[in-house]
Amino acid sequence: MPSTLHQEYDIRVLAVRPWGLDVVLPNGTAGLIDNAKDPNWPDGDQEAAVGTVVRAVVLDDERDPVRMSALDSDRAIARALREAAGG
Repeated sequence: MPSTLHQEYDIRVLAVRPWGLDVVLPNGTAGLIDNAKDPNWPDGDQEAAVGTVVRAVVLDDERDPVRMSALDSDRAIARALREAAGG
């Protein structure tokens, strides 16, 4: 699979775990959003998130599942890194 590091995707939430959200990228790759990288945790209704689509960025594409973040700050950093790399 080509590198997805720092790329943004609209991802679907598949399940809620005590440590975060199980998600899937559009290409079927499994992902995880750790609680610390979920802007709705701990105050939001995590169970209501199942089935929703969230905008997130890939932080680590060498792990399985890939690690992702839905935080605005992480998405902004990834955009800056992509721009600096010319893509």
